[in-house]
Amino acid sequence: MIRRAALAVAWLAACVGPPPAATPADPVRDRPGADGGASSVADAANAANAAPDPLTVREGDRAIEFACNGLDDDEDGLVDLLLPSAANACHTDRPGACGAGHAACVDGRRVCMTPPPMPEVEDGVDNDCNGAVDDVRVEAQHPRALVLAPRYAWTDAAPDIANVMATLAQAGIPYERQAVGTEWDAAIATLDGYSIAVVPGYLLGTAISASARAGLERFVTRGGVLVIWKPIGKPEQKQAWDLAGLTGSARRRDVAELRVEGTSPFTADLDRPEERTLPINGKPGPNGVEVWVLEPREGTEIVLRAYAGGKAVGAAATRRALGKGAVYALGHDLSTFDAPRCYVNCFEPSGDVMRMALEGVYREGAAGHVVLSHTVPGAASSVLLVTHDLDAPDAQNAGEWGEPGALQAAHVERGHGARATFNVTTDYVAGYFNPVVVKQLCALGMCPLGAHGVVYSARFAALPEGTCTETRATYGSAPSLCGEVRVSMQLLAELTGERPRVWRSPFLALHPKQYDVLAKAGVLYDSGFGIGDLPHNLPLDLAAIGAHQDRFHQRSLLEFPIALEDGLDTVEQGKHRRVELQESNKNLFAARWDYTLLANAQNRAMTTLVLHPSRGRDMPNDNMRVKMVALDRILSRATSADAVALTMDQMGDFWRARLAARVDATWDGSSYKGTITAGPTTAPGFTLEFGDAIVGFSCPECGGEAQIHGKRVVLPTALKPGVRATFTARTR
Repeated sequence: MIRRAALAVAWLAACVGPPPAATPADPVRDRPGADGGASSVADAANAANAAPDPLTVREGDRAIEFACNGLDDDEDGLVDLLLPSAANACHTDRPGACGAGHAACVDGRRVCMTPPPMPEVEDGVDNDCNGAVDDVRVEAQHPRALVLAPRYAWTDAAPDIANVMATLAQAGIPYERQAVGTEWDAAIATLDGYSIAVVPGYLLGTAISASARAGLERFVTRGGVLVIWKPIGKPEQKQAWDLAGLTGSARRRDVAELRVEGTSPFTADLDRPEERTLPINGKPGPNGVEVWVLEPREGTEIVLRAYAGGKAVGAAATRRALGKGAVYALGHDLSTFDAPRCYVNCFEPSGDVMRMALEGVYREGAAGHVVLSHTVPGAASSVLLVTHDLDAPDAQNAGEWGEPGALQAAHVERGHGARATFNVTTDYVAGYFNPVVVKQLCALGMCPLGAHGVVYSARFAALPEGTCTETRATYGSAPSLCGEVRVSMQLLAELTGERPRVWRSPFLALHPKQYDVLAKAGVLYDSGFGIGDLPHNLPLDLAAIGAHQDRFHQRSLLEFPIALEDGLDTVEQGKHRRVELQESNKNLFAARWDYTLLANAQNRAMTTLVLHPSRGRDMPNDNMRVKMVALDRILSRATSADAVALTMDQMGDFWRARLAARVDATWDGSSYKGTITAGPTTAPGFTLEFGDAIVGFSCPECGGEAQIHGKRVVLPTALKPGVRATFTARTR
């Protein structure tokens, strides 16, 4: 695969080159306590800044680095990259949950990344870090969110509102929205039925009447959390500033990054260096991504700080405590990033930050007693999506490298009880397409398959659309978008009996008409964006999000961004060169893959890997073995990280059913009572996550006894379409 032409050379260098020896592998600039703000990272007094002895420990089959000394102690090509695994578990003298985390290198220091105090729940843990366990505030809660906004925002800021609602759905937070095109006064009057209220887009001071402000502040005072985006005003129109606890705001387009500060629930899940420094603009200028810099009043906490030219220029997110609740103001949409860290083979969580932040404030508003649709089917903590692109002769044919690479990969996966998605190039023109191998993959349990085109054209993005009546019998020497999609799917359907629902374009190219043709062809799941293009680590519903609709055209496909791949791109004398995974760099790939998988697992996210089951360009026959060893190793790491290996079809079917299901519950001080309403599709493994540990679960319509795993409950069977099931989850 190659990067899109629009990617800057700097992105390429960031992705492939090890960092300078004198700095941490993943530089983080938010110093604990910098600029007078507190930090959820333990300070130097609680940090193991001196190098431990020895410098590495063994974890499984490899050395794990845990010293921050500017050296590559484990000889994997990366400096001071500490895996968030058992070897780097750490503790501070802070009480309860606030005293345990994983170490990371921050500005050359080893620091313990620990969470801030959170609302106390019944789980045997001191969540609020006050020295007492399970001292729960017994108040009834209705944990759900309301998306509301002034009338103008539903038109002027429609993409921003769509992004927020898609993010709430990603997080599994139950939510409702104000009726589009209405004034928000009626919605404000219903806020007693919610725990958080979210106002996306931008909020003009003139949009807040005296009654609206009174209603919003009454909601917050009783314990609710209000989140507003981009409060805008003037000295004579400062209603939005007053609501947020600000004295002013100003738009800037030169902000390079945002850095996390403070100890608010907003940042509770932001516990990796990459999550605490968010790159915004790579080349700030008049067309740069906008950030509204906020001026907090005394007593208003800074949550994110904006930096331009290496200097702090003001707050980018704030928290105003009011009564039992809080008002958060955000100066950036947390969706638009013009400076990704890398393209693939890295941990890039920028697009996940809004999800984790909203989940944190959701827990705050509901006093910890929440219910969510979990992001993973069943009891596992995370998902590894292993995908293989069969776009080379040795992937589909035997030779000096042994049996076809596709079958070698399938045997490795069978040994782990795992399945992978095989995207097949049906290239009968070049002649390496092997129908026998396709049938053998099915016999090994690896079907259904994905389609990867016919002729693997480097001109894919510029192909004519075609007629979309193309068949194998009529598709000739003139490639077209329709032909590449439809004919490859036809051939695979004839061989396997199942029409592919998964697509990946050759070279990850994007055709302007791509999603229209895919939708008409019955494709449901696409995976063609690198994590540097679309920095999310969970599937995105392309019909629901507001971003990139110039490409997606509201087509209802799920997108699975790629985080890991078996190649790197280098830039030599202005030209791109692919560097394959091989014996000389296998430790570098292993470290990056491990780090990304473990960090995503902490975020309840998935990790998508592309491994080409072939030797690679200009590689010796033995390189097939190196790739199979790497595949075996990442599957072993997934098992130890409690990540289940699924196919894109499996994860996609689960995700579509999860997005369509509706959950509504209340907490009465000792139990949750609620309903689950299934959508038009079903998938096994639907899982609820509660704020408290569950000791008993009853759901008569669920078809059997549910599995209880601490705070998670896995339904015993898939609910039938449209079924409304009632449940009770006891916490004591």
